[in-house]
Amino acid sequence: MITPLLATATSALFGCADFLGGFASKRDSAVSVTATSHMLGLVILTVASLAIGATGDVWPEAVWGAVAGVSGGIGVVALYASLARGRMSIVAPITAALAGAIPATIDVARGTPLGPTTGIGIVLALGAIVVVTAAPSADDGVVTHPSAIPLALLAGAGFAGSFLALANTTGASGLWPLVGARVVSVTMLGGLAIARSGTPFVTREARRATLMAGVFDSCASITMLLAIRIGPLAVAAVLGSLYPVVVVLLARLVLGERLRWLQRAGVVGALVAVVLTAIP
Repeated sequence: MITPLLATATSALFGCADFLGGFASKRDSAVSVTATSHMLGLVILTVASLAIGATGDVWPEAVWGAVAGVSGGIGVVALYASLARGRMSIVAPITAALAGAIPATIDVARGTPLGPTTGIGIVLALGAIVVVTAAPSADDGVVTHPSAIPLALLAGAGFAGSFLALANTTGASGLWPLVGARVVSVTMLGGLAIARSGTPFVTREARRATLMAGVFDSCASITMLLAIRIGPLAVAAVLGSLYPVVVVLLARLVLGERLRWLQRAGVVGALVAVVLTAIP
């Protein structure tokens, strides 16, 4: 019961972060947006880690945090870039389907037992992610650049790698693997941003949305790590990848992107999936 709740909260938080990140990336480069948001995230996660503490040696698991940072950093940049180049209601679900399916497949292949109701919920959740993209509106004037889809696929693979890396950490290390991940991503993305524009920071026009994205992303990282550790990974990864539902709804409310009946059905399916996976 706890894992579905944490993973659902993760989707809500990631959805807000991705919407804001994509919005900011229309005003500045995706690399600068990600670097700035991750700098704020590093501060937030460090304070949270110090407050919570750790009961064991954190350094052996810092390697997994670093792997998660590289993989997740690539994923976020690719996602923000794809969101800036195409319809949010198309590229975000493509990313999420891949990010949820890869860890879930690996977890099941490893022999993790899942009840029939949970299994149905996982399949329904993945189907809902795909269905949300199945009927994009073509009459709202939003054009999808050809590079948006490959970037969305790259983002999905990056997030999946991050989930798998964090799954190798234990509760004894507290939240410090997330700090390690942020140190790596800030170093990597900050360097890229400086090389591109001479500064790792975003412009004033993109600042507010970027900082808000950093706050939501940090909170989502915490709930996701807890969900992954409690497990099973298949449930945490799939439900944690339902954030496109939030992106779609925000895109509808804020940007006026229209939803067709099949996309609405996908939203309903996602909600049903959450309920099914929460049933023991």
